[in-house]
Amino acid sequence: MKVLGFLGSPRKGANTDILLEEFLKGSKSAGAQTEKIDVYDLKINECVGCFMNCFVDESECPRWSGTDDMDEVHKKMREADLIVFSSPVYCGTPPSKVMALLERCIDQKAVDMVAHKHIYNHFKDKKVVILQTNCYGDLKYQDLPLKVYDYILCEAWKMIRVGAFGVAGLLNEQDILKKPEELKKAYEMGAQLCKKA
Repeated sequence: MKVLGFLGSPRKGANTDILLEEFLKGSKSAGAQTEKIDVYDLKINECVGCFMNCFVDESECPRWSGTDDMDEVHKKMREADLIVFSSPVYCGTPPSKVMALLERCIDQKAVDMVAHKHIYNHFKDKKVVILQTNCYGDLKYQDLPLKVYDYILCEAWKMIRVGAFGVAGLLNEQDILKKPEELKKAYEMGAQLCKKA
């Protein structure tokens, strides 16, 4: 089983990264092959809504293909059995760089714009997990970002969210290390999901 994790925080080695690492360690313990991509290390040319039919035929983005890192990211996403997004809450949504990545995945499906039906969809039925962190002491601040992920991933791409896990009250960069029980839950989630596969 291949697990692809996206770190959606600019802070390497901090709370969101540590949470993702625990999930990936759990996945490895169940025999999965894992890879982590730091979204903030990627070159992503943002979608500009150019109406160049990027989602009505089998091609990659006709404007940006080959000029940034997204062709390789798409390949890794298509090959993965489970995709994990780990991100902090920024202004009530996932961080803008994560949103740029998701927008640039629009060419991974083709849509009959009259019938509003998928012609093909490279991500259909692919499993996805959402991990989140936030500095406030209440998990409710993760509700809206989770709805954003669900709409894009599950409604638009018909992926299947098999898990979501969040940790709140992380004011400083490594506060999550003070919550070993939460890290254990992330580890166990990774192990359990990969055992089922």
